[in-house]
Amino acid sequence: MLGFLKDRHRRRLKSRPFPNEWLKIIKARVAFFVRLAAADQSELLDDIQILLAEKNFEGCAGQEITDEVRVAIAAQACLLLLHRKTDYFPRLLTILVYPSTYLADEQRPITAEIWEEGKASRLGETARTMGSMVLAWDAVKSGAADPADGKNVVLHEFAHQLDYENFAADGTPALATRKDQLAWREVMRTEFASLRAAEVTGIPTLLDTYGATNAAEFFAVSTEAFFERPVMLRAQHPRLYAELRNYFRQDPVEFSAERTRG
Repeated sequence: MLGFLKDRHRRRLKSRPFPNEWLKIIKARVAFFVRLAAADQSELLDDIQILLAEKNFEGCAGQEITDEVRVAIAAQACLLLLHRKTDYFPRLLTILVYPSTYLADEQRPITAEIWEEGKASRLGETARTMGSMVLAWDAVKSGAADPADGKNVVLHEFAHQLDYENFAADGTPALATRKDQLAWREVMRTEFASLRAAEVTGIPTLLDTYGATNAAEFFAVSTEAFFERPVMLRAQHPRLYAELRNYFRQDPVEFSAERTRG
């Protein structure tokens, strides 16, 4: 019954006219939007209405939560949902927004048995329970403004949410079949090993070497590259690109701004 009521509420949200002021924000702030096909634009706007109705936003360190903040974040997050049946990041309840880079507690390994407590600068992070997310507003803005620089903190953090939909932050999101799971894991294991080797040897890579941290970070970094640098990702990592294309049911090469660069 709860599922029926939720679906009915979401249908009502989608039936509402999209606020014109929100659309102005998207067109001014979110560069990839105008490159989407008309049907995808319409689907994205529907998803934004639902996401904004279901998630709580809180400002930190003096950051004001305006429609611009909420809509810019939601528009980028919902790009990950196009063409797929979704429950809209069900474990995420609250998005905390700082004005810029913030300090977070961190444990760093000194030896196998000894860890050091400290602080680290962050642009974004997701709680281990997936119930909350932290984003730096200046990083959100820059990611929205440049859809081809290979960096997008919103895509990165919301990819972690997708990863955990199968209740494990292991770099393998919920996939339709056992065959899909096996193919995904084989490709990701190989690509992850290659990135770790590149990090050790210092070989330049398209993928951010932060993705060599663990399988979960590899999926998040790969998601950024898939949407932001799809032309190069497809050329340099065709098997990785194919797995991501099959999962997201999108081919970002079709709307990428990457090819327009000199």
